[in-house]
Amino acid sequence: MPERRTIGQILLSLGRISEDDVDQALAYQQDHGGYFGEALVACGIVRKEELEWGLASQFDIPYVFPEADAVDPDAVALVTPEWALAHLTMPIMKTSDGLKVLVESPIETQAVDELHARTGLPIELALASASAIRDLIRTVFSRAAPDEDVRDRAIDLESALGRALEAGSDRFGISTRAHRSRVWWEDDGRIHRRVLEGVWQSVLTEVLVPPPRDQVEGEAKVRWDAQLKRKGMVTPVEVRYMADESGHEYLFRPVRERSRLMEHFTLPEPGLTAEIRLLARSGAARFVVTTEPAELGRELLPHLPTLLLDPAWRGIYVSAEEQPAAEHTFSMRLPRDPTYWARELETLRAFRFDVVTVDLRGNEEAWASSALDVAAVAFLRWPHDQERRPAYEAGIRWELHVARLPDGDLEWSIEPLRA
Repeated sequence: MPERRTIGQILLSLGRISEDDVDQALAYQQDHGGYFGEALVACGIVRKEELEWGLASQFDIPYVFPEADAVDPDAVALVTPEWALAHLTMPIMKTSDGLKVLVESPIETQAVDELHARTGLPIELALASASAIRDLIRTVFSRAAPDEDVRDRAIDLESALGRALEAGSDRFGISTRAHRSRVWWEDDGRIHRRVLEGVWQSVLTEVLVPPPRDQVEGEAKVRWDAQLKRKGMVTPVEVRYMADESGHEYLFRPVRERSRLMEHFTLPEPGLTAEIRLLARSGAARFVVTTEPAELGRELLPHLPTLLLDPAWRGIYVSAEEQPAAEHTFSMRLPRDPTYWARELETLRAFRFDVVTVDLRGNEEAWASSALDVAAVAFLRWPHDQERRPAYEAGIRWELHVARLPDGDLEWSIEPLRA
């Protein structure tokens, strides 16, 4: 068996790096530790994507650009979304002969070893970028449950529009192919699809002003601003329409005014919000929240449910300090003495809140577990330099970090919590 070439040898043979580059990366590695490939990226010699391709070549595994439609549902069912996100590892094909698994790195094998032990199947690796794996996980796990698509339970358009608006969906639409039409809407990151019953076109003409017939006739692609009128309520929407020989598509996007809250706090990238909502649906959205500067945490924490989830979620903000109430979150002030905090938090369990945000300082070992019992989704403010062990032992597995940039914008990130 030929000896495996190093990543440096592969990149040298391709003329991508020089001997001087090797020396520079080795010097960086000696000072900072880590892998040689990571040193190449840190020194700006190669891009991360080039390193990933080189690793695939080094380990003789394919480097792929995954597509959600090609993922095997039986393989997906082997893991939960929080496990996949935590390990950036995704099973994509299951057969009687083995399991094909998408990974970010062929070097970190803990998650792959776990899948092998759990399934007893031989593992075949494929490599993809971290961003591609994250996108795949969000897309695959955000789709509707299979039974909703398969049963074809029909729904009238007015009811479907009501479901979409009540869910706070930021987009919904109608797809027509041949003589069959379906309506779809997003609900907390999950796509619902239902067959439309009845003559839905006449309903759409009644509730949408101006009506579609005045906009789409003879058009293959058009966009217009409209109002959706339903049960005495008016929702401004942006409407987009496309048509070809196979059918047509309507896309509706409610136009919501940016509140003062949204103007004050820069929202995360949509992908990160989708991951948090995915974790919330799976019951694993328990975070320590660290911020830079530290004062940002007290300012931000009461508003996290509104910024990251949905105002319809019943939230409670708990603190031992004076704090202005958040618009959509109930606030509770605890006694200053930390010895009372666990008991006070336990009394909140009976109210069955959807989300709790906690801003307390000191004696974390005594009250962290009680805080997590208040709601399935929890955000606990945590000093950046404080040990994470009490949080991990209480059952928290994620860290949400928010930093205020020099221009005032916020930079958001989430990572698995390490004990």
